[in-house]
Amino acid sequence: MDNYNFHYSQKGMATLAIAILLLIGITLITMLTAKTVLVETKQTADNYRTMQAVSAANYAMDYGVNYFDNGGFDQNGDSVVDTVTIPDLESTYSGGDTVTAQVVFSNLAGSLCVDGGATANMSNGMVTATGFSDDLVATRTITQCVGSLNLLQGGGPDMPLISRSQVALTGNANITNRYSNTNIWAGEAVTIGSSSSMATYIKDPSVGALTVSQLLDVDPSTNTQLVSNKNLGNGLDIIDSDPSLGDLSPDSFFQNFFQTSDREVVKDLAKSAGQYFTDIDDAIGKSGLIWVEGDQSLNSNGSIGGMTAPAILIVNGDLRATGGPTVYGLIYVVGEYEVAGTVNVVGSSIVEGAGVSAGSPVVSGTGTLNLVFWKDILSAATGPLPGLTTVVNGSWRDW
Repeated sequence: MDNYNFHYSQKGMATLAIAILLLIGITLITMLTAKTVLVETKQTADNYRTMQAVSAANYAMDYGVNYFDNGGFDQNGDSVVDTVTIPDLESTYSGGDTVTAQVVFSNLAGSLCVDGGATANMSNGMVTATGFSDDLVATRTITQCVGSLNLLQGGGPDMPLISRSQVALTGNANITNRYSNTNIWAGEAVTIGSSSSMATYIKDPSVGALTVSQLLDVDPSTNTQLVSNKNLGNGLDIIDSDPSLGDLSPDSFFQNFFQTSDREVVKDLAKSAGQYFTDIDDAIGKSGLIWVEGDQSLNSNGSIGGMTAPAILIVNGDLRATGGPTVYGLIYVVGEYEVAGTVNVVGSSIVEGAGVSAGSPVVSGTGTLNLVFWKDILSAATGPLPGLTTVVNGSWRDW
């Protein structure tokens, strides 16, 4: 009997030992599970805050680029890079938590986005955007270079009037170029009729260097010499019947002056800036890239573009100017260009002449055209122009 009791008491000890081992194992598993849950909770919280910061940084970058697109780094006119305050936003990664962001502009020469030898301006530089989580623990910073789009070949035309076909202005046309000795370049004949008051002028060689205002003076009698009129005939400042221009296809002619032959690209740029119109009167007071669709009659006495904010005005059709408008910049007419009023253009006019029958002039009119050549028109802009701003590909960075 004693041996029997001893045998079963040993079985109880074994059971107790196994139970203790199981309890220890369960305890360890519970502790490890709790630790894992804690780590995962921390990771989830970190991811949660990181996504808040990323979302806020992207919001700040979009805000900064949009700000630049609408007037550059200095929109206060004080020649100092603007300080921008971004409104708080409600995080999409939380239950309405408020996250914050900031954006900083830099246009210093030698920085990431500006060459060391370049002059600092308000038209190109770097946008730095930083986003913060709701508790300010997590941050994300991204940068993007921005600048102005070089849409024109060579900075713009080299003469005031270019036509793929005939030019026959029978009214009062004064065409002046104080930069070089060419006023008109045409693929077909340039006719100065016996009853026409058309005249062309170049800079008086006896005059020294001129200021910008003197170069762009609309009065053709100032600092100039007469070259062509009905009495003198076509002077050396008129290049006409040039097959290298007249034989170009419409798309090749277009690409002769723009960086692309794809007009849809240019049209889309204007659309993205809200400067696509079907009525040219809507372009009055605008600057930058402007696309006007269809045949147009410009009756306004207002201005398009300005001395510090020129325009690239593209009319995809015929243009008849009957009022007294002033255009600062480049006019590109796809169809026929008729001057019936008093038109002042400080810049250049290019006429493609699409749809005009052979043998008919594409530049005509009995009105008064005062056309003064402006070289490198876009270089005069004091800030980025609508439709001509861009982010620099490959410059986006985050850390």
